[in-house]
Amino acid sequence: MRTCLVLDAEMQCSIPLMESLWNQGFHITAGSYKRINMGFFSRYPARRVVYPSPETSPRAFVERILDLAKEHAYSLILPVDDFSSGILSAHRDRFAPYTRIPIVPFDTFTKARDKGQTMRIAMQEGVPCPQTFFPDSQKIDEIAKEARFPVLVKANVSSGARGISLVEKKDDLEPTYQRVRAAYGECHIQEFIPKGGRQYVADFFLDMKQEQKAAIVYSKLRFFPVNGGSSVLNRTVHEPEILKYGYKLLRAMNWYGFADLDFIVDPRDGMPKVMEVNPRLPTTLRISLAAGMDFPRMLVNLAMGEEIPTSTGYRLDVYLRHLPMDVLWFLKSPERFRASPGFFNFFGPNLYDQIMCLNDPGPMVGFCLDNLVSLLDRDSRKARYSRGW
Repeated sequence: MRTCLVLDAEMQCSIPLMESLWNQGFHITAGSYKRINMGFFSRYPARRVVYPSPETSPRAFVERILDLAKEHAYSLILPVDDFSSGILSAHRDRFAPYTRIPIVPFDTFTKARDKGQTMRIAMQEGVPCPQTFFPDSQKIDEIAKEARFPVLVKANVSSGARGISLVEKKDDLEPTYQRVRAAYGECHIQEFIPKGGRQYVADFFLDMKQEQKAAIVYSKLRFFPVNGGSSVLNRTVHEPEILKYGYKLLRAMNWYGFADLDFIVDPRDGMPKVMEVNPRLPTTLRISLAAGMDFPRMLVNLAMGEEIPTSTGYRLDVYLRHLPMDVLWFLKSPERFRASPGFFNFFGPNLYDQIMCLNDPGPMVGFCLDNLVSLLDRDSRKARYSRGW
């Protein structure tokens, strides 16, 4: 019997991931640093384990996961969060005698995790991206003279629109940069792409030879926070130009396995420009499965050294909605009654939800309880609901 330890069960993508593994016949153990989380309420894991937080206690985390790997000899371990993925990538050699982890070496992982490195590679390879400056190699006052304002100061390592600040005037660049750098570490400075262009996600799977085995594009239709947060409604689309540029960038990184890329169309020239590469499964994983792209199965193939079949297409006009966050969008957006598709379209053969599922209703209970706990904690509440610039 094949066994799998799925880490980060508090993440939304853990639910469709475990569903795919369960359909493949895996005995699943769900792990999290939280005792209350949506993955623990799912019907798919047979066992649940709690471990130290990979973000605040990385050493204790890696030792706990290593002990679990030695004790249970999992067929594979699948991390899905940035922190756990980065830690296991850095320590992949320690796990090799006990289990399989389908993740790239740490130097390759860092090329995607570090948005500054990503932009450098994109610029070197001619992949369209926003005009970007690097304060570690150019003085701030020189950047202020050369840049076209407004600009964004962006932390090299962050997620969910955290660590991003909008700068309207040259005189505000230096203090804003110092503030963001003090809070989030090294930063880069990037031109602000004006509103009016659609945002897209492109998900890829490459084999060990960097050959593309599957890819899908979906557009972001709504966000929360509305001024630059996470997508709450998505739709699969046909955008071959985005796939071309995304694949070119990943090959330049010597990437293999799964990767998730964000693009935005610049309304000034109509060009899709890459914004970042996420080296882990996205919260929107369910839309890929609904459209016919079983990325979790490909991860299993990669980990087990099995042939990875090539997927040549996917269903278009598949919608994925995060209803609880879409409700918040509705309450905050001035476009609440003018959006298309409309907010009150709750049912349809091509409409799926990130969390709610009749076959597995437990995660919604876990989601509500987890959020209730977060609401009672000021720092957690601020981190979760105050994103965006």
